[in-house]
Amino acid sequence: MTKQKVDVEGILDTLAAVRQQVPHLADAPPRDATGTATLLGSSDEAMELFEMETLADALDSFAGELSDSIETAREQATAGALEIYYAAQELAKNPEHAHLIPLVEKMREAYRRDYGTDLPER
Repeated sequence: MTKQKVDVEGILDTLAAVRQQVPHLADAPPRDATGTATLLGSSDEAMELFEMETLADALDSFAGELSDSIETAREQATAGALEIYYAAQELAKNPEHAHLIPLVEKMREAYRRDYGTDLPER
């Protein structure tokens, strides 16, 4: 039974293409992907090991970058939601917009539930 060769170059090309499509990854410099590549000579086995370590490093780096991208998006969404909350809170003070009071209260409760603290004052 022969072992199927992994198309490392193809996977790295696909990873590069996917990386270009993820928001905020282009904003941050790529993480250091220096690995612990082991050189065992010029055998096919050594080359395969080197390729697999390179692939593992690239995937690990991408996972970290993706995590950072998700965190950035989460922070931006939270900041946007806070702006909406503050605007609704201000509008709710006007009797014409009294219908916003229950929504502001729900937003306040959701924030407390999710973050375990009261909303920060503006």
